[in-house]
Amino acid sequence: MSKTTKLTLFILISFLLPMAALFFQSRITNDTVNLLLFGVQAASPSIAAFAVLLLSKEVRPHFKVIFQKAHITAVIVVPVLIASITMLISKSVYCIVWGKEFSLGNISVTKWLILLWALVAEELGWRGYLEPLLQEMKIKKWVIPCVVGIIWGLWHYHYFIQGRIDVPLLLFCVGCIIESYIYSILVSTTKNVLSAMIYHFSWNLMVNLFMINPSDNGGNIIPYTLVIILETVGIIIYGLYRWNKESSSDIAL
Repeated sequence: MSKTTKLTLFILISFLLPMAALFFQSRITNDTVNLLLFGVQAASPSIAAFAVLLLSKEVRPHFKVIFQKAHITAVIVVPVLIASITMLISKSVYCIVWGKEFSLGNISVTKWLILLWALVAEELGWRGYLEPLLQEMKIKKWVIPCVVGIIWGLWHYHYFIQGRIDVPLLLFCVGCIIESYIYSILVSTTKNVLSAMIYHFSWNLMVNLFMINPSDNGGNIIPYTLVIILETVGIIIYGLYRWNKESSSDIAL
């Protein structure tokens, strides 16, 4: 199977599976079944990755590559810290500058289940399959997170249809692109997609805990915008650090 065929199949399954789930949800009234269908929507990238890997008979070798041994701190602690600090600073700046009360959100049992599902639902597909596939297709390294971010952002169309995302579409897609670079940095540094999975869960958790979404702030998009700005600054600082380090190495040689 060619790389182009793999990419096409992956994208088709990732985008069409949520549409099918939406169709059945509109005709089923059972809450449990609808929750399961919601889980299918969320997991469509990982399901798509498994399907393509099965068809190409590459499941075992692929997982050996994306789950390499790495230090527990880099894989678990660092992603949690990045998400927590980003949200805490953004919420604090918003409350101080705009004179708002700092408060934390309550997370229901159902919400916890949905958040925990994020550990496996998406990243086996996005950073675990799509990004490595684009690398194999010889796309420039610095462009790949942008491509993944755009596809990832557009993939959320089914959540917008259901009204589950209240962030303006353009702002949301910009956020997906910026965050995609953070995911890419984590995975390339740790050589383990688990770091992306932990970060995805932590990001979703902290967004709810620190009440960053517009719906938590009377429709105000400033807290969410501050998160994107802070993430952008962090990526720029990391990029300058890497550039300076690589330049110093070249000079030493």
